[in-house]
Amino acid sequence: MKIDLLFVSSALAVVGLMAQAPAVAECYDPPGAYVVWSKCEFARKNFEGADLSGAVMDDIVLHHSKLKGINLEKADLRGADLSNTDLSGANLKRARLNKAIIKDSNLSGADLSGANLEGANLERSNLTGAKLKGAKLNAVRMSDATWIDGKTQCKGGSVGECRK
Repeated sequence: MKIDLLFVSSALAVVGLMAQAPAVAECYDPPGAYVVWSKCEFARKNFEGADLSGAVMDDIVLHHSKLKGINLEKADLRGADLSNTDLSGANLKRARLNKAIIKDSNLSGADLSGANLEGANLERSNLTGAKLKGAKLNAVRMSDATWIDGKTQCKGGSVGECRK
């Protein structure tokens, strides 16, 4: 019986060492290009002008934050909560914003060229002067958003396009 118990406990120890633990977001890392902030909570932060290009920030919480002029080129922001955030003048070229919550936010002058916004929520956001060339807008909710011309208010029920 002692041998069986010893064998089982040794086997469990080896399996435990071989099993990989899930990756943990390094939420305490300072802002910088290619930082990994998956699932971190940074509500009401000021990262104005920061370079977070190529960062992995899926499911991050950044609502009510100041991100004016931030560089998020090629960043992974899938499922991010960016509601009520100032993203004016932000570089979001080729960013992955699938299913991101960006409602009630300021995206005026932001560059979203080539960004993937599929399934994102942009309701009541300001897109005045934003660049959307090549952006994927499938299933994007845009009700009551101010369109890129700064004059057009997207009608209720606008999904995938700004209905005037």
